[in-house]
Amino acid sequence: MFINEHIPLNNPILTLPVETTLEELSSYLNNGTAVITHWHDEICLFTPEDAGLMTAFSARNIQELVASSKYFVPAIITMDENTPLPLVPQRTNRPVLFKNKDGSIRGYSVLSTYLNFALSELQKWSAYFNALADTVTDAVTVVDRAGAVICWNSVAEDLYHLPAVDILGKRIGEHFDIETLMVLKILDEGRMIRNTYHRPRPDTHVLINASPIRDAQGHIIGGIATEQDITQLVRLNEQLTTVDSFGLPQKDQAEDLFTLIKGKGPAIGKVIQWAKKVAATETPVLLIGESGVGKEQLAHIIHQSSSRSEQPFLTINCGIVPTGLLEAELFGYQGGAFTGSDSGQAGKLELAKDGTLFINEIEKLPLELQAKLYHYITQQTIVRSGGSQPISVRTRIIIATTQDLASKLVNQEFRSDLYYALNVISIRIPPLRDRTEDIPAMVQMYLKQFSLQYQKPVPTLSPEVILALTNYSWPGNIQELKNVIERCIILNDEDLITLEHLPVTLQEQQPSLTSSETDTAANSLKAKVSDVEEIHLIEEALTKTAGNKSAAAKLLGISRGTLYNKMKEYQLE
Repeated sequence: MFINEHIPLNNPILTLPVETTLEELSSYLNNGTAVITHWHDEICLFTPEDAGLMTAFSARNIQELVASSKYFVPAIITMDENTPLPLVPQRTNRPVLFKNKDGSIRGYSVLSTYLNFALSELQKWSAYFNALADTVTDAVTVVDRAGAVICWNSVAEDLYHLPAVDILGKRIGEHFDIETLMVLKILDEGRMIRNTYHRPRPDTHVLINASPIRDAQGHIIGGIATEQDITQLVRLNEQLTTVDSFGLPQKDQAEDLFTLIKGKGPAIGKVIQWAKKVAATETPVLLIGESGVGKEQLAHIIHQSSSRSEQPFLTINCGIVPTGLLEAELFGYQGGAFTGSDSGQAGKLELAKDGTLFINEIEKLPLELQAKLYHYITQQTIVRSGGSQPISVRTRIIIATTQDLASKLVNQEFRSDLYYALNVISIRIPPLRDRTEDIPAMVQMYLKQFSLQYQKPVPTLSPEVILALTNYSWPGNIQELKNVIERCIILNDEDLITLEHLPVTLQEQQPSLTSSETDTAANSLKAKVSDVEEIHLIEEALTKTAGNKSAAAKLLGISRGTLYNKMKEYQLE
């Protein structure tokens, strides 16, 4: 910031009584010393440049001189940190006297010196501002009080494909719809705008910060706006929140869509049982589970199995959408609040009217928006951002989280009223590591899906691959399994997927079916003491290989035919 100590001032200044003769005053001035004297409530200033004038006056002393003329009474400026470069009174051609707030004299400055200093500071600050405008990664626009553009940085040029030479000095309304310009809005309203979603053009999405620019008297003389381009982020969000229905048939193509949730274990069985029951209701549903366990897929199936299946199913992820955009994405915005027009945009709660909105990572929803969501759940009405008119909407919401929301209530990180409104029915989806018995069916489903997608024949899996897939802990859950199978389909050109097609992590962490391992199992089988022990070994091998008989036979060191005969003998089918 500018430091007023940098103002070039002449010092020192000698204070003399008004009784001082002009001859004595002239001696000080001729020696280069400035003099001040106090006369009634005024201060008189004599500078060395005034020495030649003293002989022109008939007065005997300073008192007689200042009593007959106000010429030596200077303009006085009080130094103020809030006004770093103070203005000089217009009607003066004399040197200006500078004082501190406490009344002490700082010094004086000749007008030409002060003017040169002010011009130098103006050039420096212009250079600072231009460098700053071209350094930041946001588009910077500055307009004067009349709306003429006085700054348009390189980011703004790239964002709007508009060179600075074509807009500088021209009114910004010549290139943009005036009703969409917040930088002009703040000139009239004088308010700051912070981190607000804005669409200056139909194909451009930005987060805008804007402020009025005021002079020393507080009058608005212009406006400045910085805009962060989030167009690509908005498009990515739309892609991520648009339902990918690949492999998900319509309701009339599958009698029971819940069969798409591959699993026969008790944990996933309870999930399916509860999900079927809530599908027939209108109540909010809270889905809890680690990332990648299939919360969105289950939400979509609940929607498709409900009476709302013919209506929209939309999604929004609170962890992806920027905070400034989240309110507009959920509740929409009323154009008149920012643009002066009646146009606006509906949010996803409104767009999914009579359908279902899936809200993921609800724990990342800001507290003020949690209050607004709670109001919607209890009142079934929304108010667009910047609007005041309630809009009746009957959209069912399904919420998902990876967190324990109850623990967040203690630290006031989540609103209790919203928590209890959402927690009517909560379904906890188990991670994949707790339902390894479901992996083979899921693997076969993804093998068929990606083989069709990449137009390849459906391959088989080697026993080593089956063992690797069932022994892996799957920290990324279903999404990681899906990614691994897609990788295998892409890399494999044969009819068999082997260990080399798996990611290195799975290859390193999983045991292969080595000869020593199979020999041990075979010797154990051959050295059985009783039928009960042999049954136990067969069942253990089938468990390790998730029921894959080829892999189990190799693990036991016997042929597949022998295993079939043993299973038939012991009625293990």
